[in-house]
This record gives sequence, C-alpha cells and structure tokens, in this order.
Amino acid sequence: MTLLSVHEDYPFVSYYLYNKTVFLVFNNKLNIVEKIQDAICCEVNSMIDKYSRVKTILFNIHVKKYSKNNAVISKFMRSYINRLERKYNTHIGYIWVREQEKSDKQHYHIAIFIDAKVCKSAWHIINIAKDACQNKQNIGTIHRTNNGSYTMYRKDHVSIQTVILRLSYYAKRYSKTLREPKTKRFHTRHHK
Repeated sequence: MTLLSVHEDYPFVSYYLYNKTVFLVFNNKLNIVEKIQDAICCEVNSMIDKYSRVKTILFNIHVKKYSKNNAVISKFMRSYINRLERKYNTHIGYIWVREQEKSDKQHYHIAIFIDAKVCKSAWHIINIAKDACQNKQNIGTIHRTNNGSYTMYRKDHVSIQTVILRLSYYAKRYSKTLREPKTKRFHTRHHK
C-alpha cells in the first residue's frame, strides 16, 4: 500500500503499511514495486487466515532460454501446483517474480505457501519442483535458496514479519525492467 519511512537504524529497511499493519521491508536505493509487495502481503495474509501454521518454501528457476512472455513459468506452475495439491490434499499458495539483470535470459523467484500440518519439510516440495522443471518439462534448473524455509504462525507477528521481510526482496524494482512492456513481472495465486 504505502512505503512510510526509512528505518532509523537500517537505511535499507523501510516501514511498509499494508491493511492497517506496519511491516518492515527491504528497500534499497532503487525502491520496491509496491504492487508486488502488496501481492506478497495479500498472499501471506490469505494463507495465514486459512491455516494456523503456514510453511513457506523459496527456490529459483533458471530457464534454459529467454522468452518474451511467461508461458514457460505459467505452464510449470499449473503442473507443479496441481501435483502438490494432489500429494498434500490441501490448498497451495504461491508467488513468482520474473527477473533479468545481466544475463541473456530471465530467471524466476518462487515462494510456495502450504499448510504446515501436512508439510513438515521442504524436501518433497523442492524435489517435486525439480522433477517438474528438469525432467518432465526440461525448462531449466531449480536452485534452492539459502535459508529458504520458514514457518508462520497465525498469532505470531514476528514469524509473519520474518516472511514478509524475506519476500520483500522479490519486490525490488532493480532487475524487473528487462522485459517486454506487456509481460508480467509477477503472479500470485488469487484468493477469494
């Protein structure tokens, strides 16, 4: 919704107001895309409203070749989320962002949100992603991120804040400009 002000002690952290709650977000000199940050907050809130404990798992996809649109990630996500929902018999939330900086092809940052009662570990989530990406669709490689697994608790603002802060990296404006004008920078699961 709104970047409020820079943190008094940490110049790369700002206060961010979303739905009457203030969160800390990473905010370097080049700023964040507020639309992406809102989508992150919305997805987190939707999942934590649905489940009392939510596991968040982060990974990246480095595609083999450049594409002007996001057909490759859309196809991957449809298949992948379908497999996860069948395996875990639960609703899966997600957000992906497209980035391209110095490389000749884009890559995608992905966050998966799942009921922590049915998913104790990120291991299966990552392995299903690897199988879908590298074996079934052969579109690129999966890279697990350092410190890429978190558990949020509905009544614990600190655990939710931790995920919001970590995912605010996805909203950075830097590396989101190398794309066709009508190509989306991000996509999230829409909750009703």
